[in-house]
Amino acid sequence: MNRTHFFCGVAVALSVLGGSTDVRAGTTDWQSVMGGAVRLVSADVLEDGSYLGGIEFILEQGWHTYWRYPGEAGIPPELDFSASENLGSIEVLYPAPERYDDGYSTSIVYHHGVVLPLRIKPARPDQPVRLNAKMFFGICSDICVPGEADLALDLSPSEAADRSVLALIQRDLDAVPVPERDDAPRITQIEVVNGEDGKVMQFSAKLADPGADKTELFAEGPEGSYIGVPKLLTRTGNTATWTLSLNGLAHSDGKTQIRFVLVDGATAVEGVRDVTIPINKE
Repeated sequence: MNRTHFFCGVAVALSVLGGSTDVRAGTTDWQSVMGGAVRLVSADVLEDGSYLGGIEFILEQGWHTYWRYPGEAGIPPELDFSASENLGSIEVLYPAPERYDDGYSTSIVYHHGVVLPLRIKPARPDQPVRLNAKMFFGICSDICVPGEADLALDLSPSEAADRSVLALIQRDLDAVPVPERDDAPRITQIEVVNGEDGKVMQFSAKLADPGADKTELFAEGPEGSYIGVPKLLTRTGNTATWTLSLNGLAHSDGKTQIRFVLVDGATAVEGVRDVTIPINKE
């Protein structure tokens, strides 16, 4: 996903950022961190009484932040909305990320900038919501530093829609992976096979765009897992296979679950599969 054109003015924007977190309609002020800045944004009220908002990161050239699972190295975002008022529920959505290899490890990241869309449901739809987000995240270039922000934004059912913010959120909402379906790229099989260094998980995929210049697979294990990033093994026409080491994968009696995102050109799909790991019993 190339967002460079959108952030061509990042240096100018960052030069005028302040540390204030004052509440105002549509957006908070930017909160600066080393290598970039972060703010909350809100567009309008959806038909079901929910709000569409977002956490926007803007990053200086050469810096990146991490997907919900960072890969072999990195700090995933930790988001705490518990201090919010009149918040019934909130869903954080993650656009399809990028693979980043620094020569030592492979991570799953966002460059330039990204909006993490938020679907915000009030406890009482007729009353305003005060969204308070306490955030801890990693941000890296040649060095890695922790980033922190404490932001608050008031959302009101009487507030007029902010079309410019809606377009900003929609840009990355369109990049959020959709559920697998038969007419889209999909994982056709996950099995445990023998690899060069022991057993590995092998993913087989059917692609929708054989000519796509970007075909990626990202995976997460259950809580407690510390796995790597799948490695592309073969890609021929509309099929591809990846392998993933079982090292660090949490499981119980040989049963585990894998959540994955498959990127095929401009399309990204997401799914969850149960996987059985053969256990040798002596």
